[in-house]
Amino acid sequence: MLTGDSRRGRGGDGPERPTGTREKILAQSLALFNARGLGRVTTAEIAAASGIREGNLQYHFPRKSGLVEALFTAFEEEAETVAGRMPADPAAPEALLAYQRGWFDLIWRYRCIYRDGIAMVEIAPALRPRVHALRARTQALARGVFEAAVRAGRLRIAPDALGRLIDNAWIVSSHWMSHRLQGSTELTQADLDWGFAQVSDLFAPYLVMDNPD
Repeated sequence: MLTGDSRRGRGGDGPERPTGTREKILAQSLALFNARGLGRVTTAEIAAASGIREGNLQYHFPRKSGLVEALFTAFEEEAETVAGRMPADPAAPEALLAYQRGWFDLIWRYRCIYRDGIAMVEIAPALRPRVHALRARTQALARGVFEAAVRAGRLRIAPDALGRLIDNAWIVSSHWMSHRLQGSTELTQADLDWGFAQVSDLFAPYLVMDNPD
């Protein structure tokens, strides 16, 4: 449950203007992985999309696992930034909604990580402990944001219940893609909005809509 970076644009797939070959490879990889899946895209296809020879790609990323790890590192850095981005005014009615929407925008830009999590750790096994560690760090950061909302009077919930709420929100935000893909082959903006609504509804009973002042 993390807030988006408006400089990237809602619904985008990573950096808008790659500044070098390595950045271009990562941007094209993310776009292809999002569209077709981590396990279905070859390095030859990534090289072609990047406008380079496969040997040049291998100079930067000798193995596909290294490429996947680099993408996860980019996500990891953004996730911690987004998760820890405290709203300027935690008491503002729209603050928590914007915070949660930002996390979903981040998930959407890196949807291959959530949708293809099993394939990701099969391709790059070294990521397994990092995935769990990132979850713990981002949940702790998110809790700080929601505790600020409690202190500001915007969220009314007991501390133990807040912990369960954050856990449940993480479960839904991490697995809604798999649920929506049942009987379908791709995700759309409508699916993203549906997933966001599921998490928003978890918080609805605890929100104080009137200005606490």
